[in-house]
Amino acid sequence: MSDPELDLRSDEELAQLARTSVEAEGALLSRYLRLIRYYAGRFAQGGDVDDLVQEGLIALLQAIPEFDPAREKHFSAFAQVCICNRMRSFLRRERNAASPAEDLLEELEARGEFVDPDTPESILLEREAFRDACLQVMAQLSDREWRILQVLLDGASYQDAAGKLGVSVKSIDNAMQRIRRKMRAVRGADHSEQT
Repeated sequence: MSDPELDLRSDEELAQLARTSVEAEGALLSRYLRLIRYYAGRFAQGGDVDDLVQEGLIALLQAIPEFDPAREKHFSAFAQVCICNRMRSFLRRERNAASPAEDLLEELEARGEFVDPDTPESILLEREAFRDACLQVMAQLSDREWRILQVLLDGASYQDAAGKLGVSVKSIDNAMQRIRRKMRAVRGADHSEQT
């Protein structure tokens, strides 16, 4: 199917076609990119715009196969809800806790280990320190905590992770609290070794 033919299709028709057609999926993504950018700009807090655009695109890609014309009359309304919900979830996760990588990097920066981050030596040292810290944290995690962390690092919300892993949202939250405690313990041990 050529692009001009796809341009004449409704959003609902494109959503159905996009389940088997990459061209239809691309046409639908193109139609909604401006809307995604609009909501990203509206929800952005500082430098979150690019991250929110990415979250919006992921939400749209997930909305395509989930759209059911028998339940939802218009794809646009369904897509907007999915996009806004995913962006809000992303912002809540970011507000509630920095990512494990950011936590570790902030700790290393606070120790003054990255005086000049642009030199090849400091970049190499940063990567090695980060890798070592990650390995120490990973060694402390149970199999379940590691699976939960992997799913969340892939961008899932607590609710999505709970559904995917077959556990409650509270279990996900409890596991993340344990993971954060273990990360702080590793950072605390590293800090006491340096002093």
